[in-house]
Amino acid sequence: MKKLLFITGISLCVPFVFGHAIAEEKDKQLEILDAIEIHATRSQIKPENQTASYTVITREEIKKKKHMQVKDIIQEQLGVNVVQTGPLGSSTTLFMRGANSQSTLVMIDGVQVKTNSTGSFSFAHLQMDNIERIEILRGPQSTLWGADAVGGVINIVTRKGKGKPTHTLSFEGGSFETFKETLTSSGSHESFDYSLSASNTDSEGFSAFNERRGGTENDRYSNRTFSTRLGYNFLKDGRVEFIGRYIRARSHFDGFNPLTFTFSDTLPHHINNDTVYGALPLQKALTENWDLKITPSVFVDELDTIDPTFGDSFIINRTYTVDVQNNVYINKNISTVFGFEHQATNASNASQGIALQNENQGYYLQFQFNHDNRFLLNAGVREDINTRFANKFTYKIEAAYRFLETNTRLRGGFATGFRAPSVNEILFPFFGNPNIQPEETESFEIGVEQALLADRVSVAVTYFNMDLKNQIQPNPATFIAENIGRARSQGIETSVLWQVMDDIDVNAAYTWNQAVDSSTGALLVRRPRHTASATLHHTWRNLLDWLVTVQYRSAMVSGTGRVGGRAIVRAALGYQLTKQLKLTARGENLLNKQYEESLFFGTAGISGYAGFEYSFH
Repeated sequence: MKKLLFITGISLCVPFVFGHAIAEEKDKQLEILDAIEIHATRSQIKPENQTASYTVITREEIKKKKHMQVKDIIQEQLGVNVVQTGPLGSSTTLFMRGANSQSTLVMIDGVQVKTNSTGSFSFAHLQMDNIERIEILRGPQSTLWGADAVGGVINIVTRKGKGKPTHTLSFEGGSFETFKETLTSSGSHESFDYSLSASNTDSEGFSAFNERRGGTENDRYSNRTFSTRLGYNFLKDGRVEFIGRYIRARSHFDGFNPLTFTFSDTLPHHINNDTVYGALPLQKALTENWDLKITPSVFVDELDTIDPTFGDSFIINRTYTVDVQNNVYINKNISTVFGFEHQATNASNASQGIALQNENQGYYLQFQFNHDNRFLLNAGVREDINTRFANKFTYKIEAAYRFLETNTRLRGGFATGFRAPSVNEILFPFFGNPNIQPEETESFEIGVEQALLADRVSVAVTYFNMDLKNQIQPNPATFIAENIGRARSQGIETSVLWQVMDDIDVNAAYTWNQAVDSSTGALLVRRPRHTASATLHHTWRNLLDWLVTVQYRSAMVSGTGRVGGRAIVRAALGYQLTKQLKLTARGENLLNKQYEESLFFGTAGISGYAGFEYSFH
């Protein structure tokens, strides 16, 4: 309670204690904070001044790589492994820096989108529609975002309309009888801006149960996605927005025979999934140096499963959040972010008689110090008050120093974090444990970044180490979830960006990660030791752009066995035929590699897709 009072008192006093200093520095300041945006760091600090491991996938990169799903472009990034159990629409989970799939917080426009029943977010239905950028913040971020941000934070940002209204009709079709049609429109007029997107995807797919193991029928998929971002600027420095996305998906899957412990491909199984989120952020500058942002949001996920083997189920997840964030520029060296978040969550599974509600209040405070863009310091604390478990106090401190003479940057940090147990881990029959406690972590990292050859080459290396206690896992004798484990994850992340020529660039990333059970030394499930990707990209006269990517993953533990390593090659190209018409094409798994991402589940062989984008005013 003392910690809570301390944070609250500091939060309320900061603007007034430093009010005189702000006035004196008004004429001296180098840069005043721009309007607050929703992103992973809650601040306007430029990426080059970040003290943490930070990646931004820009709109330009999204366009040139031409992935259909968000999970595919994230799979190519540092510290990440993505596992999909079959064709389009199959369950898709993400593991960052060796943490559990429930331990990476995923947000869309700042709206937390995990399902409370499982505690994780499935990327199965999230496509690239209307996305401006993807931000990845690696390492514990509980100080800013509370529970479940142990591995890191992924924030997906919707496009903001600007300029003369432009409309785009696009189409893509190809292997597995896959077709996608998309209509987008965006622009601005005086104080109003908008972006809209609607898409329809259908695919015959392939067998979720690996065909080489006996799978016979295709598991079909359909997806309808609507996305919008509306904004209105008022009183010079005020802004209100409505941001929303609706996804309706239907996916088929293969069942599991509990008597023979084998997968079945003979009975019809399918899932109807409806997901909607909405946010209404309102921001206004209270003074020249103090921005306030209030964001109410809602996330609802409904999962209707038809399963002849284990029985049908209908699961509903809801999350309601109100976030109040303050960004204050104290002087040319110091800024602060502080605020509070109130979140109410619930989940129900009628077939299992499960229903659980929970509330959490989080109070956070973070200071940032910047001395001449050389020395950077970031320190923060947070107190979370929860109705189901004891209060959690988390903190972090990060620092970086830039040697301007050699273009070298050193950085390091230490942070604590925690993951709250999911509803299934608390209540699911024969598995849940009402007395389960949150997992807790301590993590540190050190890194170096070096620019070479007049900034045409950039190299970054980071070592991280995370210790986890109270690990939630099933007791091998009773199968009941318990806090019986400890785990450790350490690794090295290395990236190289080389601007070979003005129109040719190479981007490579490699991660070594050893995530083990501390008591037995056994490797954790679905955490490969080695992942890597390399992309060669070329642009010709702003008419033709093409790229080739090689993506590698080493062997890993999966379920009760192992899946082998694999290296897959893909290519994508676009040709601007006219000012309005662009032709697109991509090829996936060009070497026709036969592999599994998860034991017994199928993956796509060599496949190709082609289409067009037609833009008009």
